[in-house]
Amino acid sequence: MSEKNETYGTRVTLLQRIIHDKDEKSWEDFVQYYQGFIYLICRKMDMSHHDADEVVQQVLIKLWNHFPNFEYDESKRFRSWLCRVIQNTGRDFFRKINSQSRLKGKVQDQQIDKLSLPEVEKVAESEWNDYLASMALENIKPHFSERLIEIFLRLVEGESAQDLEVEYELKPKVIYVYRKRIRDRLKDEIRRLKSELA
Repeated sequence: MSEKNETYGTRVTLLQRIIHDKDEKSWEDFVQYYQGFIYLICRKMDMSHHDADEVVQQVLIKLWNHFPNFEYDESKRFRSWLCRVIQNTGRDFFRKINSQSRLKGKVQDQQIDKLSLPEVEKVAESEWNDYLASMALENIKPHFSERLIEIFLRLVEGESAQDLEVEYELKPKVIYVYRKRIRDRLKDEIRRLKSELA
């Protein structure tokens, strides 16, 4: 088998490992990758920090309970289904809060229905790309010095190599070489994450 096939063709995605292997390591990896993303979507749905934390835990419990019977369809997007689970869990959470508040004579008007499912999916898609890039950057940081990462981030924010030349005592040509190395490593890591997370 070629090296390319071993690396990419036979790679089993994280989702497939959870469904088929049902091992704790795959679940821990899933939580590590997706917990922050689920929280981000909850916050984009105008949930408070506390409510978003609570909904994230409920979503993860639902997923844990659902995965043993989950049928992975590669023609459909997992994130679309995940968005539906997040939105429905959020609705159930606030219905319960509202119901309890009415019993206590208080009225809470927390509306989770502000965004339709297609809007939530659109937000999720946009956030997913940013989320992957941030995760990839965190993953590659150990391979470069803090100084080089700092230079790279400043270049990304729009500063020029000439702006940084004096401060870092590096020639612009050297700065561009470092930027290319980090950018290439970052692209590879984003590709790896996309492959891993399907």
